[in-house]
Amino acid sequence: MRRAVNTDAGLDKLQEFLLAMSPGDEVSVARAAELSGLDPKRCDEVLSALMRAGVMMRLQHDAYVRCRLQAFEQRTA
Repeated sequence: MRRAVNTDAGLDKLQEFLLAMSPGDEVSVARAAELSGLDPKRCDEVLSALMRAGVMMRLQHDAYVRCRLQAFEQRTA
């Protein structure tokens, strides 16, 4: 049970960091792991899922960059 609590806390920290990102901000898997306390594999899975959802884009140097969401921009325009 302790591991699940640590994972939940780590995911909460990672979520807080990712929500604070602006379009164009970059984060590496290593930095995400450092901030969240999660292992790099888990952070890469989260960032990859966000990439598939169109929230992030993967760069060649193993970093992810926050994308601008077109659907959000259309609603606010």
